[in-house]
Amino acid sequence: MTMTTHPAEPGTAFLQGVRVLDVTGALAGPYCTTILSDLGADVLKIEPTTGDTLRARRMGPDRRPIPFDLVHRDKRSLAVDLKSPEGAGILRSLARRSDVLVENFRAGAMRRLGLGYEDLRTDCPDLVYCSISGFGQFGPLRDAKGIDLIAQAYGGLMSVTGSTDGQLAKAGFPISDVGTGMWGAIGVLAALLRARAGGGGAHVDVALADAVASWSLWEVADYVATGIEPAPLGTAHRLAAPYEAFACSDGATLVLGAVDRAWQALCGVLDIDLSEDARFATEYERFLHRVPLAEILQARFATAPRNHWMEALRTAGVPCGPVNGIGDILTDEQFATRGLFVHDEPRFGERTIVNTPIVSDGAPRARGPAPALGENTVAVLSELGYDGERITALVEAGVVGAALDSAEAQT
Repeated sequence: MTMTTHPAEPGTAFLQGVRVLDVTGALAGPYCTTILSDLGADVLKIEPTTGDTLRARRMGPDRRPIPFDLVHRDKRSLAVDLKSPEGAGILRSLARRSDVLVENFRAGAMRRLGLGYEDLRTDCPDLVYCSISGFGQFGPLRDAKGIDLIAQAYGGLMSVTGSTDGQLAKAGFPISDVGTGMWGAIGVLAALLRARAGGGGAHVDVALADAVASWSLWEVADYVATGIEPAPLGTAHRLAAPYEAFACSDGATLVLGAVDRAWQALCGVLDIDLSEDARFATEYERFLHRVPLAEILQARFATAPRNHWMEALRTAGVPCGPVNGIGDILTDEQFATRGLFVHDEPRFGERTIVNTPIVSDGAPRARGPAPALGENTVAVLSELGYDGERITALVEAGVVGAALDSAEAQT
């Protein structure tokens, strides 16, 4: 499918000239810096000389590290042993030339290397330092390990996700990882504004558990109002009905949200008259009686294929949509037109890139592939004033790793 690009003329990238040090692994931290990169920042990926662990997650027939490729596109790579005094010194030198540092080690790990925020702020008073962790930099669980699954459970999300029979489920996407990466990017952008205004740097502290718990708006409102612990509702809404998924005659599924203003239109499309049924007289009554209401609606949706109902519902102004699989979204015309999924072999090879969903003349979005391990080590050290002989010595000592061999590093 040919992708139609956004019609706006390219403009100056929002973060042009902003230098970011990416001292991260897994997904939350890298996703944070990917957002910054897509907005135009120059992101330098700092990884061990053995390589980021995500490079080992190889997939597909060509055994490419596809997850790494997706979340580290456009970045440069410096392979360095931060546990060595020389390696830590290299990062300190880079921090003095950078605007942002993002790390997602366990709380206190960077400080033990002498690379924490307090260690760097004297020489880098305007540095925005973002720490991403499972439970944050303080609190009773500061030192506990936190991953996406744990955060979804601890933050309450898993208790309200799943089927109405009580079978729990985690969100299918790693939502606490990507959500925390987004919160990190938001915090970095806000702190950058203050730093650029002369207010100095900042330590931005975001946690996976906090990110999940902060999304509990409807559920907290429900619990505070009723005193009843919210439970899983399948695809149904906690405060409105009908607002859920329905199966059609062809086996395909659609979802709809016929809140009060769309209720009469929905009844018209389905050719049903419930005006005399007191259970469905108001939006609140429909919410209280959502189970019998869903049974009535499901019986009607089962009489025709999904495309029939989708066309009729959209024409009538009833919010609705298909339940798409991943293969569906990759070939969807709407997403293709907006450039959300990019397949561009000259730039990305065989990988399909998932773009940052910000469309603007100042948001260039994904531009190039992920780097090879240590691909930019020599260039970065040269920028810091290291000569070829010293770079070669660091490579041979295992302090840094470079994609080029020692002879090439000296040229």
